[in-house]
Amino acid sequence: MDMTHSPNPQHRKTAPCQAACPAGVDVPRYIRALRNGRFTEALSIVREQLPFAAACAFACTHPCESACSRQWVDGALAIRDLKRAAVELADSAPAPPEVPPRTGKRVAIVGSGPAGMSAAWWLSAKGHEVVVFEERHAPGGMLRHAIPEYRLPERFLEKDFQWISSIGVCLRTNVRIDVPETLLREGFDAVLLATGAWKSLRLNIPGETEAMVMDGLKLLQDIRSGQTPSVGRRVVVIGGGNTAMDAARVCRRLGASVTLVYRRTRKEMPALVEEIEAALEEGVRMRFSAAPIRIEPNRVKCVRMRLGEPDASGRARPIPTRKQFALDTSTLIVAIGQGVSVPEGIRGTRYGTIEIDEQTGRTSIPSIFACGDTVIGPSSIIEAVAQGKLTAAAIDRHLGGSGTIDSLSPDGCADPSSAEPLPPGHARTRLQRRRPALRIQDWDLVEQGLKASSAMTEAGRCLSCDIRWFEVKVEAELCKDCGYCREACPSRVFARSDEFNAGGYRPAVVLRGDDCVGCMRCVYICPDFAIHVRELGTRENKEIGTDRRSPQ
Repeated sequence: MDMTHSPNPQHRKTAPCQAACPAGVDVPRYIRALRNGRFTEALSIVREQLPFAAACAFACTHPCESACSRQWVDGALAIRDLKRAAVELADSAPAPPEVPPRTGKRVAIVGSGPAGMSAAWWLSAKGHEVVVFEERHAPGGMLRHAIPEYRLPERFLEKDFQWISSIGVCLRTNVRIDVPETLLREGFDAVLLATGAWKSLRLNIPGETEAMVMDGLKLLQDIRSGQTPSVGRRVVVIGGGNTAMDAARVCRRLGASVTLVYRRTRKEMPALVEEIEAALEEGVRMRFSAAPIRIEPNRVKCVRMRLGEPDASGRARPIPTRKQFALDTSTLIVAIGQGVSVPEGIRGTRYGTIEIDEQTGRTSIPSIFACGDTVIGPSSIIEAVAQGKLTAAAIDRHLGGSGTIDSLSPDGCADPSSAEPLPPGHARTRLQRRRPALRIQDWDLVEQGLKASSAMTEAGRCLSCDIRWFEVKVEAELCKDCGYCREACPSRVFARSDEFNAGGYRPAVVLRGDDCVGCMRCVYICPDFAIHVRELGTRENKEIGTDRRSPQ
């Protein structure tokens, strides 16, 4: 009994990293361009699907890295850092795509954050006239008005807006839209609401009206507007998300000692791991499994918590105990989450967001759509971009278009001859961080970007999962059904046969051979030497490559 899967490498696969990216960025292609030092080309590939290339290069939550197949070899590729290299090292801005003839349709977008501006980009690229209304003095939403400069420098964010403007998007700032229906009466054919989640949630405990209580989001906005709020010598921050981390790190730069209080353990913190680590490096103290119960002048009383059964978020529910303690503080900063302000006349959900038809993106009012945080609640930059892209497709269909918005993306492989990765043992390249004692004294970037040579080396670690193909073979008569291959394979290539071999075992079978990325974990772990993996080459180069077999 011989069970062999021999793929036919006639097309590109969707690499796990690209599948994990909400915006569908073609990660392997831009990585191959970087490997060959073509930084402008790499940036152009990123911008095919991501108008906010610069913002995501610095502040993306990088779900792509969690899916990277290289993590099963010697560590995931530094995908976000490589995107930053493309942004910083590109010789020039990529030329925007040609815009098709104008359709005569007009779209108004309320809100200029990543969701609204991404939708604006795609709708303009489809030939519609797009006008974006922003109530603040400059576009960007949270990107410009909340994320600190040391995480996302404004000079790079400005490159994204120059890129979006280059395709004909019109921006009107200092304009507040309270009743979206008025825009329809002014002649717009569709309206998109993308105003974000700016309403800070309250603790709802005694003493919350004390003068020393400050809204974390308001603090970050004040900082980004150039103000220097007075927070005193001791600050307590309540919360465990990225806003709480930003508020805590900002207060360290304002000269305060900071204690962050979070009701669950560090494992359950929703903030990015690197942001938690950076806060700890900068001297932020953290008190886990605790929550405030009363605010008094210059101090906050807290209760110890224990974890119970999972709640709706999937995390363990925090349950108060009888143990209490108090923290002295000159300022208490609340950063426990944000909510949405639902406009007049628009139906909301029980979660406080805007209700939409999931198939069309429409709200309760015909021709008015919504996307981004206003619909899904506070999310990441890349999720907001994806929301904008999906809703742009829905609006295009509503206006008589095809709804297809990927036509600007070519199907190239960016030099498949460079697809052979560096061998195992090449550890991930880490960005150099400034010393904590120095970085809490200013607002400069914490991490230094990759140099060209380092970026090219790191890009060389990419396994090029999209164009490399492997033949996977199981010698069924040797297999004793230990199941190790199924446990070890990150791509779920193997399954258990319904038939028995001569030894009375149900051997492994190759179920999803096309998804093999050549990590060789199955070969190394098989105690029966029953698995063989042979590389067939790339889509463009079908010559037989390495025959990687377990020892006989």
